Amino acid sequence: MSTNADVKTNELKNIDSEFVYELTDLDQIRDALAEYSRAEDENNALYEQKRRAMLDSVELRFLACDTDSDDTLDVFEVTQCLPQVARRFRDVDIDNDNVITLDEIAILAKNYEKRVKELNKETLASEKNKQDPAAFKKEVQTKKDL
Repeated sequence: MSTNADVKTNELKNIDSEFVYELTDLDQIRDALAEYSRAEDENNALYEQKRRAMLDSVELRFLACDTDSDDTLDVFEVTQCLPQVARRFRDVDIDNDNVITLDEIAILAKNYEKRVKELNKETLASEKNKQDPAAFKKEVQTKKDL
């Protein structure tokens, strides 16, 4: 009978050690996720800070260009102050009222930001594919087919 009890005790010890092992793995995973989350939060905060700075800069530039203080930019103001926007005046003037509002400039800035994000994603994907020769070859072939 004592052997049966010893077997049971050994089985319990094995279960305990497996349970502790699993908890250790879970703790490591939890710690890794927490660290990743902190890094992502920092990246998101930095991104949000840069985005806010860009929008603030756009607003300040808009106000500086609005020489008649009517909260809009006409073709003359845009040509004098924002020549790069003047070339796309019709695209920026969403409602076609021949003036650009701060909202329309903000939409332009957000669209620019979105394009930059997409290009960054494409660049990252391309870099990842370069590390995988088969995927890189497929990407190059796809570009040739276009």
